Amino acid sequence: MDAASLIIILAIGLASGLVMSLVGASAVMVVVPSLSIILGYGMHLAIGVSLLVDVLASLAIGYEYWRHGNVDLGHGLWIALGSVAGAQLGAGYTVALPDWFLAFSYGVWMLGAGLMIWRNGMNRTAISDRFAKYLRFDSGSKQVITSLLLGVLIGVNCGVFGAGGGVLIMIVLLFVLDYPVHSAIGTSTVIMAITAASASVGYLMRGNMDVYVGVVMAAATIVGGVAGARVVNSMDERILARVVGGTFMVLGVVMTLLRFI
Repeated sequence: MDAASLIIILAIGLASGLVMSLVGASAVMVVVPSLSIILGYGMHLAIGVSLLVDVLASLAIGYEYWRHGNVDLGHGLWIALGSVAGAQLGAGYTVALPDWFLAFSYGVWMLGAGLMIWRNGMNRTAISDRFAKYLRFDSGSKQVITSLLLGVLIGVNCGVFGAGGGVLIMIVLLFVLDYPVHSAIGTSTVIMAITAASASVGYLMRGNMDVYVGVVMAAATIVGGVAGARVVNSMDERILARVVGGTFMVLGVVMTLLRFI
């Protein structure tokens, strides 16, 4: 790796950490388009690197929540089990998809996610509240079955697009398993690491992983995440949502157009 590539990888890591801390989502929305557009990585390899970054960064962030007693994997284990299985399914299915189709689908997905953030903001609690009336259950068996099924779906999404599903996991913890907010955020971060780790194994076994690049980028992501946590407290949320959402939409359009140029 030459010096220019190393600088670019560190910059991508810092940017992804900033976005993780601001949006509360995985690094995938920065890592994959950046590696694809700037460094010319194939989609499968870019997603593999993104998953490894998610694993390492989420573990670091989750450790801080654990230190403060805000990680409870007891009931959340059902989501983790479902997501591990789903991630393997997604990773296996993605290998069969051609690179151009995966990049096109990813660009459309980025465009939609950016538009949603632009319109609705990034408040995790507000997003969760929209799901409250659909995810309340009055029996333990329904909670377990629902957690497993939703975990599988979250895992499949992770395996296909490289998204750890932190926000979706948090929603399930809050409204299916009745977790307190802080515990839901901390536990969802750890489960996101478990989900991403499962998908990472799938990508690694199929030769779609650059471990060195992933580790270097993850270190920068953690630094960027710490810095982003400070920035987010001093910015207006609506302006922040417009900046992040607009950036994601532009990246989505660029990734889509590149498939036809």
